[in-house]
Amino acid sequence: MKYKYLVAIMTADKKAYDITQFVEDVSWEEGEDQLAARISFSAKNDKTSKGRISSLAKPGCYAALLYSYNGGKNAEATRGKIVEWNPSARTSGEKFKVKAYDVLYDLQESQDHVYFSAGVKTKSAIVQVLKRWGIKVTSYSGPNVKHGKLAYKSEKLGTVVVKILKEAKKKGGIEACLRAVKMNVTVVGFGTNKTVYHFEETQHLTEVNHKISTTGMVTRVKIIGKANDDGCSPVEATVDGKTSYGIRQKIVSRGTNDTLDEAKKEAREILADDGKPKEEITIKLPDIPIIRKGDKIHLKTASISAGYYIVISATHDVDKMLMTLGLKKAPAAKKSSGNKKTKAKSYDVGDIVNFHGGKHYVSSYPDARGYSVGAGKAKITIKGGSGKAHPWHLVTQNWNQTHVWGWVDDGSFD
Repeated sequence: MKYKYLVAIMTADKKAYDITQFVEDVSWEEGEDQLAARISFSAKNDKTSKGRISSLAKPGCYAALLYSYNGGKNAEATRGKIVEWNPSARTSGEKFKVKAYDVLYDLQESQDHVYFSAGVKTKSAIVQVLKRWGIKVTSYSGPNVKHGKLAYKSEKLGTVVVKILKEAKKKGGIEACLRAVKMNVTVVGFGTNKTVYHFEETQHLTEVNHKISTTGMVTRVKIIGKANDDGCSPVEATVDGKTSYGIRQKIVSRGTNDTLDEAKKEAREILADDGKPKEEITIKLPDIPIIRKGDKIHLKTASISAGYYIVISATHDVDKMLMTLGLKKAPAAKKSSGNKKTKAKSYDVGDIVNFHGGKHYVSSYPDARGYSVGAGKAKITIKGGSGKAHPWHLVTQNWNQTHVWGWVDDGSFD
């Protein structure tokens, strides 16, 4: 895919300038444990008709990354307010570094007291926290479950938002993250993206890394009660996890107002969060700017099992036009309960479907020649090809996403 980036600056007097020709080492990143996206670049401090670059790109001004495909219309990847700037670069021979963070940065760095009474729903709590900071939620596909009393004192608001979302997940809600879009925010349920990209190791990936570690793992939680007059604390319960990895114990002290059941619940939550080996998966591949943290992709490699994965971090190297994605396995689809039978989805000519990516063939017969194409929206134009090996004929609906225009296999779209 032929993407091209543009770097723009909006000055304090709200004038926009294209500074692409003056910058290098450009990247933007959505970290796994970070609420705000970050833009980084180095700039040559050249003199322009509007002054030196250092007088345009300075703290308080906005930096934006835009991208286009095959010379088409520019779309915004991300924008942020400059928070780090190297003012020592006074001449064109020197470079200065710039870092900017999106609208969520203020939330990430600010403390406050937050209280919601029992019965508040996730969406209402999140929207109210952001509203206090002047941030509008324009789209919400995250969890929306009922909570008990929520009380946070002098905590970073970014941490509060993350804690509310994590509690919602524990209550059965979908996992989610916040994503800045221009100056507003969307709450994105993991894997709710409509277009799912498919990548194969031999065709699309330049690097695959897979690591499993038991460092920091907890396999046993011991609950202790209030100390007696001699200073001894009684052991009230022990909750075991995966002790086959060894005994790695953590202590939970039961508060005076907490019941033993509440302490055991906390112990189980610790084991749920930290009681299994940590798996780290990263892939490197050509940059696709529209792939963001929280998106679902489909992956086929020799080193890890094929299937759906959630993007938990994304770093886009603009200079090299490569991106590095941190991944975790997508949760399995929930099975229907009871004796209810789920009717299989049927497709017909004219249906618009999401092609997973892979091979399309010149005919429906087994010996047909195939070519690899990316994922994207396509229309079914023929069903039940006489060759039967590749029974569906698809035609792309968005050339920027996929070039599929041929016969494909069962199960290659949904």
